[in-house]
Amino acid sequence: MKETWLRMRYRDFYDIPRAVVVEWDGTLYLFDCLFDHDLDDYESTYTVYRLPDELRESIDQMTWTDLGHRGECVGSVPTRDVEFDASRRESINSTIFERLSER
Repeated sequence: MKETWLRMRYRDFYDIPRAVVVEWDGTLYLFDCLFDHDLDDYESTYTVYRLPDELRESIDQMTWTDLGHRGECVGSVPTRDVEFDASRRESINSTIFERLSER
């Protein structure tokens, strides 16, 4: 897979973005890293959801609480495997989708 930097939108930033929406291959995906109250910390994985296309126009105006329930879970990846740009606020490396498909 050719490395490409994908523009992202995010919410909930703590060290890294904890909720990220990115478009890859014409489809929107949510990378969701939830807070674990028992651990009093964020989970070490992103759960990845394929989002329905009808959310494309409204995603920036809606709440992302339970956004994953509006999509289809396609897997999970460790947060450490997701490569962000230097600012951690603009883009992610597309190679994460290759790792996602390996699972």
